[in-house]
Amino acid sequence: MTIDRLLPESWTPETLAALERWRQGHLIKMDRGAWIVPAWVDDPVTGEPSAGGAVGEARARSAPLSDTGYAAVVSQTCDIAGAPAARHPLVQVCPVRDISAFPAEKIQQIKDHQVSEYVWLNQPPVNGATWAVDLRATVPVSKGLLAAVEPVKGFASIEDELILGQRLASKLARAAVHDELAGPVFEAMRKMLSKAKKSRDWCDAVEQLRLEIVEGTALYPKRVRLLVLTDHRFGPAERKPLRDEWKSHRKALNAVGITWTPIRFYTVDKCPVRIYRSTVPIDTPTLDRGRFV
Repeated sequence: MTIDRLLPESWTPETLAALERWRQGHLIKMDRGAWIVPAWVDDPVTGEPSAGGAVGEARARSAPLSDTGYAAVVSQTCDIAGAPAARHPLVQVCPVRDISAFPAEKIQQIKDHQVSEYVWLNQPPVNGATWAVDLRATVPVSKGLLAAVEPVKGFASIEDELILGQRLASKLARAAVHDELAGPVFEAMRKMLSKAKKSRDWCDAVEQLRLEIVEGTALYPKRVRLLVLTDHRFGPAERKPLRDEWKSHRKALNAVGITWTPIRFYTVDKCPVRIYRSTVPIDTPTLDRGRFV
């Protein structure tokens, strides 16, 4: 069995017409997921007991992953319907979670795009619901299921639906960096910008944050610098909050063997291509500037 064997000999006009109704970000009524576990030993992660299989054998496990009864389509719209779609018998969906029981602070962080594994659902099909798409698992679904049911809206606009794809792409494409940077430093920078954006005009002129690995590699850096790309040249007052935030991490970085280097500012049209290509983008959804590589 291969993916090609799942393709129909020809797509019926009725099926194609039904798939044209769907796009990335639509919801489908389903709660089940599937994943692969070892068949010969107990799974130490998921807790699935051994099925007594041969050493090296794997088996599929299926159970509800969504506590809302919905999943969100995360495949690109052109892979659902259109010319490329003819080569795709399946679409990928992610479970939709009810996050109402989460701490209020975490819910707000999800709304502000500060939690990488969740995407806020700003128009759920249940009034007053507090839901988010959980990006930690993707499940392949036959397009036959999509063709047989009606799509359900979960986002307020097409622009909001596109954010789902951007967030998933950023999660999959983000560079692996040292834990001290990916965790405390990056998270602190995101929180600072999210808070400042509510009251400070200069945030609207920040295009992107990037990490320059002056020495070493992203996973094993020896010397690093924060780069800030802006729409216009920042003056001392505009630079100060970012400079102070970056400076606050100097001691922690030095403690893990990473030499801190002073921040550098570039306007978008003055940043050398060589510098841009050799630096690592810091995913900062609160800037609303889309995805970068």
